[in-house]
Amino acid sequence: MKASGLQASSRAGLLAVLLAGAVLVGAFFWFVLLAPNDYYFGLGDGVQAYFTTSYYARYGAWAHFSGMNYPEGDHINYTNMQPLLAGTMRLLELIGLPVATYTVGITNLLALLGLALAPGPLYLLLRRSRLPAWYAGITALLIAFLSPQVLRFSAHLALSYVVFFPWLWYCIVRMQDEPRAARWYTIFAVSLTLMGFIVPYYVALGSLFLLGHVLLLVLWQRRLGPLAWRMAVAAIVPLLIMQGWLWLTDSVTDRPANPYGLLVYKATLTSVFLPVLAPLQPLWSRVVPLEMAEGEGWSYVGLATTITLVVSGLLALAALVVRRQRAAFVQCWAAVPVHLRTGLWAATLLLLFSFAIPFRWESFAWLTDHAGPIKQFRALGRFAWPFYYVGGCYAAYCLYTVWERQVRRGAPRWQLVWLPLVLLGWAGEAWINVDFRASMIRDLTGASSLLDKDASISQQLSWVNRRPQEFQAILSLPYFILGTDKLSLNGSEGSFYQSYNTAFVTGLPLLANHTTRASAGAALRHIQLLSSPLLPKELLAHLPSAKPFLVVVGNGPLSPAEQRITAMAKLLYAGAEGALYELPVAALVATTQAAERAQAAKLLPNLPVRSGGLRCTTPKGVLLRTFDDGANRSGHLAAGAFYEAAPKYSVLYDGPVPMPADTGNYEVSVWINGKTAYGLGSMLVRQYVGDQVVDQQGAGASGMTEVDGDWLRWRCPCGCAPGFRGWR
Repeated sequence: MKASGLQASSRAGLLAVLLAGAVLVGAFFWFVLLAPNDYYFGLGDGVQAYFTTSYYARYGAWAHFSGMNYPEGDHINYTNMQPLLAGTMRLLELIGLPVATYTVGITNLLALLGLALAPGPLYLLLRRSRLPAWYAGITALLIAFLSPQVLRFSAHLALSYVVFFPWLWYCIVRMQDEPRAARWYTIFAVSLTLMGFIVPYYVALGSLFLLGHVLLLVLWQRRLGPLAWRMAVAAIVPLLIMQGWLWLTDSVTDRPANPYGLLVYKATLTSVFLPVLAPLQPLWSRVVPLEMAEGEGWSYVGLATTITLVVSGLLALAALVVRRQRAAFVQCWAAVPVHLRTGLWAATLLLLFSFAIPFRWESFAWLTDHAGPIKQFRALGRFAWPFYYVGGCYAAYCLYTVWERQVRRGAPRWQLVWLPLVLLGWAGEAWINVDFRASMIRDLTGASSLLDKDASISQQLSWVNRRPQEFQAILSLPYFILGTDKLSLNGSEGSFYQSYNTAFVTGLPLLANHTTRASAGAALRHIQLLSSPLLPKELLAHLPSAKPFLVVVGNGPLSPAEQRITAMAKLLYAGAEGALYELPVAALVATTQAAERAQAAKLLPNLPVRSGGLRCTTPKGVLLRTFDDGANRSGHLAAGAFYEAAPKYSVLYDGPVPMPADTGNYEVSVWINGKTAYGLGSMLVRQYVGDQVVDQQGAGASGMTEVDGDWLRWRCPCGCAPGFRGWR
């Protein structure tokens, strides 16, 4: 009866905490609950995630996403959708439930559900730490609502499920409590695998955290005992399943091997142990003027946890230095529940990893080139999340232990008031954390129109007697190609909205692309659609249809290349929200190569020969350097190219101006291979008077549209500063 009563009490406490979590979510996000389909949780990547999920739910098939990057498409794991959610919605669509239209609301509510459920496993963990129900409930709520994952309620909703890691940790604790019970290893492996089909980051987080436990057990026991090897199997199986899934289903062979951000999107001491949001962040930054980390590295544990960890560290240091304090410290540390001790050590290993250790150390710089799959998890700062949850539970345990000891010793009430004050401060920080995101979402209304047929610009087709079936794909303007980390056309907010809406309503795929780790070759072929008429468009030879493109123009300035597209197309509709055009494929197929060759044959015999055999149609200064003698024998028009392996600026030219008396405008251009192993960097043009820099212009790969095969032409227009005589 006594055990039954304890179980009933535990269940009642759990239900109370879950109810409190739901009430708090409702208090912060009541406006979303009233109209879940009408609020964007984020723009940019967030809107992309809504679209890819909805398009797959309505039109998807197996592991292939056909809504972008036409005609190739892409793998569902690289589209910022949640494959498990999208696949479930697809099944519901197939049986006649039109859930795709409500993708925004479904996605938003699931993110809020993850926050509402998170206090549950945290409460169970804290109760297993021998904390009373009332205190475990309060601190579980505080840890959940201060979670750094709440800040992911923006661009990456798949990363915002606050409940996921606490549940995985609870499974690990149950493994430790019942090492022979197979169910908890199975539950962990199945849970982690399913989470991997939300976003693969969870597989890495959960597996590495559990493998950290395995490492600690092996070090402490000096052997791979039964618990350790069972944990190892439970950690490795989800990794193998995810890797096997991608190996069997992903046909793209030229995804970026070295995505940007490994040493940039990392956590730091300030992003973990000091406030990252106003009003507290500006206060400490005035006192301690340290550099703030990138948002991807934010994993703030809270002041209560920071102070607890600092005091614990100082006590440990004192125990090492002062021998007579060592026994007392060891006794106190041994009294800490074993799952908190092992969890803290394992999470600390991941925390060091989130700091980009050892990759950030100069002596280990060579290791970065051999990091392999680790580089694909370029936002290493996310690996600090386990430390947040474990550190919070450890702090809750330590604070209560000290307070309870005071109570047992009969301390006066005024000496006990510090714990309620600490909890109040903790609650204040949690409120700041959630309110920061809720207040931003409150202003992002109008999401219900994103997938609304009646709000679609495509409805205008019927007024000109055209149907979506008469087109093969959508060409979005301003054009966007994002995801390779090297090549990019950024489009515009209006272009995203009109393109996503039209694609979902009509079923037509987009030529444009916004996926992660996108194929560099596909990006070059799609960017080439905007190249000058002199260059043939390789992508057009792979089209499965001769139907025209539907050009959807959203609000935003058009580049000269994009204006050339609309000039070749037939206007179908123009309004305040955008425009529709019909673009025959033949208009893009046609090139001016024959005419240019004929013109060259006519002019060349009469052009004077300049130094180096150069012939020009302009009297102005022209400088040509071919790099035919380059050590790298891959080249654009002929063998030979400049190549520099080191991450630094290389000098391509350092010398006088072709015509020193000229004060007009020049264009500096270079052809660069778009399939290099790393990013393309940027180009600088500096003008000198003597040794002094008098002017400087720069250009990056973004916005460049002249593509010939694997080569991309960069151009940097520059004016001539008065009196300058040299370039570098």
